[in-house]
Amino acid sequence: MRIKKVKLTKERKILINYDAQSKNGLWDEYSMTCSEQARPEFYAAMEALGAHVVEMCELPENYLAKIKVKGVSFSYAGEKEGVMGATISAQMELKNSHPDLNLNTPHKAEAMYNENTPDDDKQLLSGDCVEALESLQEECKAYISGDRAQEALFNVA
Repeated sequence: MRIKKVKLTKERKILINYDAQSKNGLWDEYSMTCSEQARPEFYAAMEALGAHVVEMCELPENYLAKIKVKGVSFSYAGEKEGVMGATISAQMELKNSHPDLNLNTPHKAEAMYNENTPDDDKQLLSGDCVEALESLQEECKAYISGDRAQEALFNVA
């Protein structure tokens, strides 16, 4: 399974687009939008990407408190489409405006798409960012599989 996009919608729903390999080896595309809450780890994984938004957008570190990550778009390319790339989308609260500022990080990859090309830090995600994105992907897979926030065990009126 490859996560292609994850987004927290304005309606507080979770949107996930993903590919799954079929029996004939081709990738089938799926999309889901659900109002059911995810596990707390899902939201923590999204929030953890805020520091990477600040870093990639070259913002002052004190802006982190204003950043809310809203989604990630993933791509897969290179040899056998095995190299993951990502763009992180966030919103930043502004002091003198009601609407937030929309931010998109530059698209960067976990490794060079061509194995024979020397590494270029301006094109590559940091190791910490790759780990944070992989953590989010695992949470997306858990959500797709039905592993979600636990409901109240007892309905107390």
